[in-house]
Amino acid sequence: MKLLADENVHGDLVLWLRSQGHEVLYAAESLRTMPDDELLLLARDESRVLITDNKDFGDLVYHRKLVSHGVVLLRLETPSIAGRLERLAQVWPVIEAQAKGRFVVVTDRKIRVRGALRES
Repeated sequence: MKLLADENVHGDLVLWLRSQGHEVLYAAESLRTMPDDELLLLARDESRVLITDNKDFGDLVYHRKLVSHGVVLLRLETPSIAGRLERLAQVWPVIEAQAKGRFVVVTDRKIRVRGALRES
């Protein structure tokens, strides 16, 4: 799966995704300070699902109606990276199967997949 990880996603999560065979463009490595709307457009243009901890992407997609290839919003309360990795590993099959073209919200207790997003 092709992903774009926002710079607020912890590097260990990015390493785990890469270890699972995913192609991850990590904003903290090469796209520092790129505005959120430009990140979303880059992800769309490169057919990448954007993964983030930033709720602002919901506003960009649903209120500003920016086109997206898919967004995974991590709303995890657990502060430990080990706990976050464990949760991500638990729900990754659902994310992998359903994230393209959708807005997926992952919390400590559930995963919510919102309807299809506009794509170009």
